[in-house]
Amino acid sequence: MEDEAEPDDRPRRRRRRPPPDDFDTNELLVPAGSTYAIIALYVGLIGLCLPLVGIVFALPAFVCGVVAVRRWKKADSYGGVTSNIRAVLGLVISGGAVLLWGTVAVMIALKQ
Repeated sequence: MEDEAEPDDRPRRRRRRPPPDDFDTNELLVPAGSTYAIIALYVGLIGLCLPLVGIVFALPAFVCGVVAVRRWKKADSYGGVTSNIRAVLGLVISGGAVLLWGTVAVMIALKQ
């Protein structure tokens, strides 16, 4: 009597690897990245949309954009990539707002 075990033809289930300790599931939905980059983009947008008063918002947004670009993150994660994009867009938008509203303010001052 041979007691051979039949070969198991069922597919083997792979074990799930636990996520790394620094993995945050919210990071996939809302990639935070750098706080300076977030401030630069959204405050720069506010500064661009508000006539004349927008320069008050655009100047700090420009400074935050410069700080965010100087603290450039390596694109290791999705949050790092979006942070880099936000920093550049915030710098461009806030710089444009400073030029736009600064020019308008100078033209108004020269007209009087």
